[in-house]
Amino acid sequence: MQFGIELVIGIGVACLIYNVLHHFLVTVPNQRHQLAVQRGVNREVARAVAHLQTAQGTPLVGKINQARILDAVWGRGIMVFEYRCQLESQLSTTEMQSQLNQVLEQQVRADHFVTETGAPRLVVTDAWIQQQQLYFDVADVANRATQEYVTDLERLDD
Repeated sequence: MQFGIELVIGIGVACLIYNVLHHFLVTVPNQRHQLAVQRGVNREVARAVAHLQTAQGTPLVGKINQARILDAVWGRGIMVFEYRCQLESQLSTTEMQSQLNQVLEQQVRADHFVTETGAPRLVVTDAWIQQQQLYFDVADVANRATQEYVTDLERLDD
């Protein structure tokens, strides 16, 4: 009987130690890294959105209302961020996504925010319009997990 109690207490202590170590050695550093990456991505996306205008100079979208990390959806290591801003034009979702990708690519190349191979680090992976709000996801493909995520999305589109 005493052995069973000691075994249960030992397993409980081991689980507690594991969870504490996991939190401080994995979760906290991952959150810090995500926030650091998000600051850089937010800066680049805000600059790109500011340049997103029609040929006549009228803005297609307003300022970014919301930016959030989508790690709860896609998992740890996937650097995908969702943005929301007011839609000021009547373009379709595919046209908006295309324009966003073009402007974002120009912006990141101008700021040298590129991968080791010279490809743009930021890619618009999804965009949709809901209640005059433009929502779009931007992936930072600097790490392998996010590159694989973007590749998987491209396969789904084919």
